[in-house]
Amino acid sequence: MGAAEITGRGVRRVLWITLGLNLAVSLGKIVVGSVSGSLSMLADGYHSLVDGSNNVIGLFVASLAYAPPDPGHNYGHRKFETAATLGIGVALLFLAYHVVEGAFMGVKTGAQPEIGLLNWVVTGVTLLVNLFVASYETREGRRLGSAYLVADAAHTQSDIYVTLGVAASFAGVRAGLPWVDSLVAAGIAAFIATLAVRILVNAFHVLTDRSPIPPDRVLQVVAGVPGVRGCREARTRGGAGAVYVDLIAHVDGALPLRDAHDVSDRIEAALQAAFPEVVDVVVHLEPEAT
Repeated sequence: MGAAEITGRGVRRVLWITLGLNLAVSLGKIVVGSVSGSLSMLADGYHSLVDGSNNVIGLFVASLAYAPPDPGHNYGHRKFETAATLGIGVALLFLAYHVVEGAFMGVKTGAQPEIGLLNWVVTGVTLLVNLFVASYETREGRRLGSAYLVADAAHTQSDIYVTLGVAASFAGVRAGLPWVDSLVAAGIAAFIATLAVRILVNAFHVLTDRSPIPPDRVLQVVAGVPGVRGCREARTRGGAGAVYVDLIAHVDGALPLRDAHDVSDRIEAALQAAFPEVVDVVVHLEPEAT
């Protein structure tokens, strides 16, 4: 079993676990929020439901993103994962709009939610679940080098702050300030929109081949490799867990082909040791007169 296949299986395992948890808490918040008339809790439930839909998208993507290179995708399929993070960002923007719309409607109608013990219990359970999911998904995303899991974990982390805001809205309603519920719902929308923009920008950087590793750092590592007399034009592209490097290295022009090849292997090993996210290194050797 190849490393990519092992990573893909790991990503799918994480997504199945978080999918079950996200669906459970979203259903609880949507039902209780609808019954009690709490706009903030209902918005939080929709937010968690997007987490669940993202897990479903991720399961589909994970079956593609870690497939080996083929004639149509010579560099592999990791950008399928990046494209999916764009989907997360767009979904969050639409959700933010929906939540704002509901918040304004709540202010207009003057509806007053009825907050009971069940609201507090569901919110407390939700907070504990969100803390576990965010920590678990972030840790596994970094271990597996999955940009999708890291992005989805950032989304789940937002649920923690959102849930705390919902609890604050409950306190406001109990204190005789029903407008706090709509205010918190609007704040949740702003938070969601900010998160969406951050995710979209990061995905855009990957798709436009922004350098994930500064070229100067690559050149510093290569310059210390035995047999290298100079290096230039280092370039990097890709994202978390899958960075591609190409560069030009100068070696002794009198070196036999086998020795020159060994220098190239040492360059690749040095870069992957310094930057574990590097998955491929293309070295163009040029002779330097003795």
